[in-house]
Amino acid sequence: MKASARIALLSLVVTTTFGTMMAAPALKPLAVAFPNTDALLVQWVVTISSLFILPTLFLSGTLAKRFNRKSILITGLVLYLIGGVGPAFMQSFDLILVCRAILGLSIGLISPTFNSLIAENFQGEARSRMNGIQTSINGIGGAIFLSIGGFIASLGWRDVFMTYFYVVVLLILVIAFLPKFPPLQTSQSTKSSAKLPKFFIAVAIAGGFHTMMFALIPTNLSLFIANNGIGSVSSAGYLIAFSLVGVFIGGLFITRVTKAFKKMLVPLVLILMGGGFLLLSSAHAEWTVALAVFMIGLAEGVLFPLSFIKTSEVVPTIIVTTGISLLLACVYICQFLSPLFVTGVEALLRSDSTRDVFTAVAVGLAAVAVGFLLFSRNTMRATSPSATKI
Repeated sequence: MKASARIALLSLVVTTTFGTMMAAPALKPLAVAFPNTDALLVQWVVTISSLFILPTLFLSGTLAKRFNRKSILITGLVLYLIGGVGPAFMQSFDLILVCRAILGLSIGLISPTFNSLIAENFQGEARSRMNGIQTSINGIGGAIFLSIGGFIASLGWRDVFMTYFYVVVLLILVIAFLPKFPPLQTSQSTKSSAKLPKFFIAVAIAGGFHTMMFALIPTNLSLFIANNGIGSVSSAGYLIAFSLVGVFIGGLFITRVTKAFKKMLVPLVLILMGGGFLLLSSAHAEWTVALAVFMIGLAEGVLFPLSFIKTSEVVPTIIVTTGISLLLACVYICQFLSPLFVTGVEALLRSDSTRDVFTAVAVGLAAVAVGFLLFSRNTMRATSPSATKI
């Protein structure tokens, strides 16, 4: 693949997580502009896109067999522009949510398409590097735009949505440099014989779980710092951006840390994420919040590409688009459920404090890390030569 095509393909990365998170700095101004709107609905401005990703996400495999992938990406980017910029011109909160739903439909076309192209055109360490690079681009791109978005949010919430015009640049890159990539050709017999392995189900569920934890940052941080007097509306943008700087660094070094820590990598990263939430739960200053979200982002920067790497390794190539679509379905469903998760934890703890929720998440992540270590140890014992002799 030519360098120009790689750049065009990797440029699409920012539409995935960044597409839903871009509205995060606008949450507090939106709550003020629509005072009679329930707080949960305000949070859905960030997460409702994740729910509406699913219809087009599940159609992506079928569409890839009927249309060339470049046409699918162009269609998705046009819808992305409409859904992204649309809220800036709406007077009704319901219409804002409709636009965010259109944004979700567009991501459902774009995300599995470019991820499957990476899986199809790169192998082994090259694929791992590409997955790491795409996560890093997502992180640094999001950090830059959210920092700008935080400043823009202080001017007005409508201006935040105007920043989605950046997708015009991506549209030009795709049209100019990306090959058509003809529709997938698969025989019915080959398709029917290929099945998703059971281990992939665990990978998909884990991918959704850690994404839900990370989604607690964009959906809660703006209101958290405002309610606790930690920072201003503009602070939310650059504080969320710190988490994406962590994502950038984690994705950049995914290949190296995978080789260095091997099976210990996942529990160590879960402990790192848990430590970030524990620090956030006791934060009373902006620098503490910045450090906490950076730790959480660093962990997510490792876990997110690792999910795609494992999916590409265990799922047969002929159905890798289906595997990636199912992984993304878990990711986006869990993103959408993130505000409901917070509400459920608050009800369980009989507390309306976000600090208590962050503490509970830290404890839960530590427990999962310990469980993973015990499971890995038992698996290694079961597969050791001495165990097989018995």
